[in-house]
Amino acid sequence: MGEDFFQYLPSEIIVDILSRLHTLDAMACKCVCKPWLVLLATPEFVNSHISRSVPGLAVETHAKTYNVIQFVDEIDLNFDEQHRLNVDFYFELPFDEPMHSSANGLIFLCGDDHDDLILCNPITNDYIKLPCPRQTSPKDLIYVETFGFGVSRMTGQYKVVRIFGGTSLQKEYKNECQVYTVGTGSWRKVPPDSSLWLYETVGGVFLNGNLYWTVEKATNGSGRWISCFDLETEVYSSFPTPPYFYPDVLFGKTLCVLRDCLCVSDLSDDGTGSIVIWLMNEDDQCFVKELIIIPGFGYYFDHYLHVWPIRVFENGDAFVEADGDLFYYSNTSGTFDGDLFYYYNKSKTYTLTTMYASSFLSLKSFVMENVSSF
Repeated sequence: MGEDFFQYLPSEIIVDILSRLHTLDAMACKCVCKPWLVLLATPEFVNSHISRSVPGLAVETHAKTYNVIQFVDEIDLNFDEQHRLNVDFYFELPFDEPMHSSANGLIFLCGDDHDDLILCNPITNDYIKLPCPRQTSPKDLIYVETFGFGVSRMTGQYKVVRIFGGTSLQKEYKNECQVYTVGTGSWRKVPPDSSLWLYETVGGVFLNGNLYWTVEKATNGSGRWISCFDLETEVYSSFPTPPYFYPDVLFGKTLCVLRDCLCVSDLSDDGTGSIVIWLMNEDDQCFVKELIIIPGFGYYFDHYLHVWPIRVFENGDAFVEADGDLFYYSNTSGTFDGDLFYYYNKSKTYTLTTMYASSFLSLKSFVMENVSSF
């Protein structure tokens, strides 16, 4: 009965129905019949599914095994902060490299030594090993190197951006920038912003077709800035960080995405050790102080602080990643719990968690790439 019913439905109706299913259920539909297997690989289904895919938090809890965590906003009388973390599903990857970032279900992995650069989709089980970028100077002269991954707004091209800087023979710092457009098979050199110095090796933050890094102006004493690389035009721009950016604390995760806005986390300047969260209005690139959380949190660590607010709830509670742990902050009690999850990979170079939304986009659609399966 059900089979006959679907036989008479237009393909666009079937696509609309299947794209609303949970990821695991949609994967099972590929095994129902050959027409559905073909249908779930079409751009119509892939794009419809991506538009409805809800981002979760990907956490490596065992070697090469990632749990995708969904957030629960509802609060009832039996509320327990542990119940706000629901494991939606998990996937396994055959790579040793840590997860760097994700866009539209494609995951970019990059090790600390940056030798292997991998792009994969755990839903379609295919991956690409990107060619090594061509060096324009000896590797021992590179002072700092960082990558970013995202998709352009208009053309929908997926790009990996490499920014690196070092000293020339005259001991002068200089930036270089290379871009790998997925589907071309090669890296291109693009003009860098020579007025900016990379602040550290933390990867670029992707939001709305742009990659962002924390940088310093080449002019001494000008303070921290944010560098923006437009993936469509491949042009740089820059703007200052929030006005009370704490100057003496080395933050590893100053930048992230929160509530679909660029976010900066900072220590308050009132001596309380609280974390201040700033959100940027993208129209005028102006930061607005969102809230202050976790009084005394900054004093919990005896070395430099990496902070990334993951989710802030309507009642002021928050999930925050800091120095290798996931913390839950209760706005009511003013306390925080750091025993929510065990991280297998505790890299200091990259974020330990990544926002991930599943998709059925196959890397085999990029015809110029050497795609393998796992």
